[in-house]
Amino acid sequence: MIHIRKQYEQQIEAIEKEREILLRKEKYLPLMRFIFFVSSLIMIYNYLIFINSTFIFLSVAALLLFVFFTFRDNVLKGKIERCDRLIQICRNEIKSMDGDYSPFEPGDEYIDPDHSYSYDLDLFGRNSLFNCINRSVTIFGKNRLADYFSNSFDFKDQITERQKSIAELSENIGFRQQMQLVFFGQKSVEKDKQEFSEWLASENTLMHNRIFNLIRFTLPVITISSIILSIAGLVVTQIPVMMVILQLLIVSGYGRKTMHVQSLLTSKVGVISKYAQFLLLIEKHKFKTPFLADLKNRLSHNGKEAPSTIIKQLSGLLNWIDNNLNLPVAVLLNGLFLFNLHLLAAVEKWKARYGNDIPRWFAITGEFDALSSLANFACNNPQYIYPEEAKDEYLLEAADLGHPLIPINECVTNSITISGWNQFCIITGANMSGKSTFLRTVGTNYILAMIGAPVFASKFIFFPIRLHSSIRTSDSLSRKESFFYAELKRLKGIISELESGQRTFILLDEILKGTNSKDKQAGSIALLEQLIKYESVGLIATHDLILGDLIKSYPKNISNLCFEIKIVNDEMSIDYKLQDGVCQNLNATFLMKKMGILIDK
Repeated sequence: MIHIRKQYEQQIEAIEKEREILLRKEKYLPLMRFIFFVSSLIMIYNYLIFINSTFIFLSVAALLLFVFFTFRDNVLKGKIERCDRLIQICRNEIKSMDGDYSPFEPGDEYIDPDHSYSYDLDLFGRNSLFNCINRSVTIFGKNRLADYFSNSFDFKDQITERQKSIAELSENIGFRQQMQLVFFGQKSVEKDKQEFSEWLASENTLMHNRIFNLIRFTLPVITISSIILSIAGLVVTQIPVMMVILQLLIVSGYGRKTMHVQSLLTSKVGVISKYAQFLLLIEKHKFKTPFLADLKNRLSHNGKEAPSTIIKQLSGLLNWIDNNLNLPVAVLLNGLFLFNLHLLAAVEKWKARYGNDIPRWFAITGEFDALSSLANFACNNPQYIYPEEAKDEYLLEAADLGHPLIPINECVTNSITISGWNQFCIITGANMSGKSTFLRTVGTNYILAMIGAPVFASKFIFFPIRLHSSIRTSDSLSRKESFFYAELKRLKGIISELESGQRTFILLDEILKGTNSKDKQAGSIALLEQLIKYESVGLIATHDLILGDLIKSYPKNISNLCFEIKIVNDEMSIDYKLQDGVCQNLNATFLMKKMGILIDK
């Protein structure tokens, strides 16, 4: 199997060769267009001089060739642009493999310090898991991917189906790149979604208005008839003139309604047409997994009309409204046919017929878009595995577990097993020994497992469960919260979940670090004794070695793990490997001396 990085490099090489061929074909087309356009003018000039009809035929032939080469030039330029975009897509993937996620949106808007785990696990923001995985091109896909991360437990009943779907999409790199190409350089944004939803929810006031319909069908007939009769000399010229003016006044009376549709929708014509292309890609593709096939089958109106065609109809109507902003065209079309009124009625009719389907279609679009991001993640990490789900009792059995944001050649992996409820692992270790990173490693892979994505491990068996963590707590001046109070609120949230009967996987890093050591120790012990009572499991990272003694009082519920350090010849070494037992070596004083903060006397 070709390494995925090599595959991208080979694809870039092949596309660049194709681009060179296209450039050679396109090179002389502008000159050919110029030659035949000038030739057409020369033939017309010769006809005027020599009055020979042969020159007319030659002029028409030259003009047709000009049109042909213009069309050909545009086609080739489109193909060249497509090559450029595909090359950029491949280069962005290579960048991501080197840890550079700057080409992709980081999801800063989803950062929530009060969320039960996403802030602690760095799921959103620059260089986050979302930044690493996100390849969404629609606002619906982006929001859906964020929903996967923020509400991972909600997808526990679809784990197997989603794993199969992600695996299928991961193997189809061409289909996924086609999806990215559709919106390349023109992504939909939250404002587009909000304004389109606002329009869909607005009332249809014109469709069933009898006076409106009578006016838009009757007056154009009268106006056109009066013009014909005026030309025939049967009525005075003032009558058709008055009818045209009347129609323009009527159209202006509906100007506010027209401007409302224009302001909400016409600026989105380009994006809406992209959605039509995106949907067409899905409609044409044959999916093997039932989950994806079912999603595709739900993309229809009454099981008949295709969404891509329906969205394209709206795009066409909006193009007409947009073109109608041209004043001479607007005067002509509205003065004769009340064209704006017919467009408003057509748009309302479209909304009345298909409006209830649109949110479902966009949700399915978002699902495909988000799954495609996870499939890309799976494709870029073929060494990752799809986890197994434990069905009955709680079990977490992970071997060679690593953090997906740490390059595989740099990552030190670890293994862990937790079997049964009311189990807590106390992880001790010195500063910088890897405790917090390990908590995030377990939590991050747990989230990926619950949404059906592959994980960084050689083995991963897990029981789907809600996560709640307290790893990164901060004070808040705006909310007048001290660090200690913020931490207590976090712990209160965990206890409230457990008291409500929710099973929870708990990740705690340095319990009560905002208070003095005596209170911290007593409070930590009391908290752990309380947590053990509930149907929960967890990992507790701490510097407080005394917590390791809890295994004596609760041998069936507590286990001790640690990260050790070694200090030899005034040099510290850390292997970041998880071991059984309680940590024996600490390093705070050593590090302070190394940095010149403490000086030996």
